[in-house]
Amino acid sequence: MLARIHTFSLVGIEALPVVAEVDVSGAAIPKTILVGLPEAAVRESTHRIARAMVNSGFVRPQDRVVINLAPAELPKQAASFDLPIALGVLAGSGQIASERLSEYAVVGELALDGTMRPVKGVLSMAMAAARIKGVCGLVVPKDNAPEAAVIEGLEVIAVDSLTQAVGFFGGNIDIEPEPCRVRELFDEHGSYEVDFADVRGQEMAKRAITIAAAGGHNLLMLGPPGSGKTMLAKRVPTILPQLTPEESVETTRIYSAVGRLKAGEPLMARRPFRSPHHTISNAGLVGGGSTPAPGEISLAHNGVL
Repeated sequence: MLARIHTFSLVGIEALPVVAEVDVSGAAIPKTILVGLPEAAVRESTHRIARAMVNSGFVRPQDRVVINLAPAELPKQAASFDLPIALGVLAGSGQIASERLSEYAVVGELALDGTMRPVKGVLSMAMAAARIKGVCGLVVPKDNAPEAAVIEGLEVIAVDSLTQAVGFFGGNIDIEPEPCRVRELFDEHGSYEVDFADVRGQEMAKRAITIAAAGGHNLLMLGPPGSGKTMLAKRVPTILPQLTPEESVETTRIYSAVGRLKAGEPLMARRPFRSPHHTISNAGLVGGGSTPAPGEISLAHNGVL
């Protein structure tokens, strides 16, 4: 029996659509085959998924299981495929029968006891899910739900275990979509811990910073250690205009992709301030690496570097 589930693969800060195809067919010897350019974290997922299913009260199929992550030429390198693969195996073995599987995209990492763990890049995945025709929502771990709910017009279903996800797709339980709280998040997290008004003296430097902030210019500060350069620089974001919702989403998806969002702050409402050490490498500053990742320049997007 064949099952198909929509999910996503994170490449840089972009989430690309992936279809997890699971085929369960009778065989003399149980065997699980995973194809579609899976990296180490994805190849190891078959062991996590098998124990998570058993520990959640489901039956691990004693058959031949072939899992294909399409498109095959796209490398897959995150643990976010655990939940869609597990649901695909259960659907392919006849333990789930649901039309909802084609209506929702799914992401999430499983623990051995079947509970959900948060994943990176959920905001980019929610943006991609909103563009897929025929998909009305996204099923995510509970800790990621406020972040995904930033995207309006998308049903975000928060689950905290494999059992709850199966209950939702099987129609046994109904889960209310996570509400969109963009304005509340701006009100809650939009204030800064420091303020430009704290600075006493430094009139020439403050005037230069005000002009640079108003025009979006670069600024060079020279002086001995302890003269106040970093102290002034940290307060530059406080005199810049408040982030717009569009700018906030742009910046948040960068931090989400590298797993740097603060706990309890699913949306960045303050302009970022990045102060890398002068010995930073080119890849650390510009971005890149064997697994491409944003650098300090990207992390300072819409803020101050």
